[in-house]
Amino acid sequence: MQESFSIRVLTLKDRSSLIELFMDYESNVYGEIQTSEEEIEEMLKSIPESDRRGLWHDGELAAISILTEKDHRLPSLVMANPTDQMNRYIVEMVNELVSSAKSGKKTGNETKTLILSANLEVEKRAFEECGFIPTRYWFQMKKDLENLTIPATPSPYTISSFNPATETHDLHELFEEVFSDHFDYHPTELEEFKQRFLRPSFDPTLWYLLKDGDQLVGFILCSVNHDTKMGEVTHLGIKRNLRRNGLAHLLLYYAFWELEGRGMKTAALSVDSDSYTDATIVYQKAGMYVFRGFTRYDLKV
Repeated sequence: MQESFSIRVLTLKDRSSLIELFMDYESNVYGEIQTSEEEIEEMLKSIPESDRRGLWHDGELAAISILTEKDHRLPSLVMANPTDQMNRYIVEMVNELVSSAKSGKKTGNETKTLILSANLEVEKRAFEECGFIPTRYWFQMKKDLENLTIPATPSPYTISSFNPATETHDLHELFEEVFSDHFDYHPTELEEFKQRFLRPSFDPTLWYLLKDGDQLVGFILCSVNHDTKMGEVTHLGIKRNLRRNGLAHLLLYYAFWELEGRGMKTAALSVDSDSYTDATIVYQKAGMYVFRGFTRYDLKV
């Protein structure tokens, strides 16, 4: 690359530049800001230095690569300013990402899958140029939250917030059952599941459990973004033999009501367009609409 380009580790000193890059990208591509400054700072603090790299062009942060690990998957991020140099930026940072992923392998026989998301055609072309393969198409769906009322919970069901001290084992078991028939499922051990509790953004009062007596039969896990006023549903699940009985709809409306009560203006979630459980239909019936689509790209390393 030209001398005006440089690549180095992202540090906390780059916080303002990273925030500006996210704002420029999301406002141009999504039409709104979806990532909070708190989430960006958490990224800088929680991800090892070797796995967060930035590309500078004429002194400005133009692109980043972020590598994370989750079992056999490496869900990662490559983001570049949407300019006429975007393809070049992306290719450079994907190469950084692949190099970081390969150097992190514990054994030569170990195989992991790098995962990236593409929102734009230029991103798709660049990822494919680097050997990535499109594997799935996803939707981000949203609902505007305004003047909601708490939904009635039919007997014998109850909804309550998650208690990590007493309900972790049951939630983990149901979580595994619910997602075992989903695309790219990989079983997780209880201790790995508990790692979710260590994130600074974890709030057990935003995880809601549906019970029939003492039996856990469903859950909806949420988070809030106070900067953007958008709540996110990260996971929703109903016990298999109770699906298609309106319980997912009940949990969705309960979560919407709770999120509005916390000052959120919208609620969002991501859903596989080929969902086996017809989740998209459930969400549409709950008043959600498709806000944008994105493509998952995979590369085995």
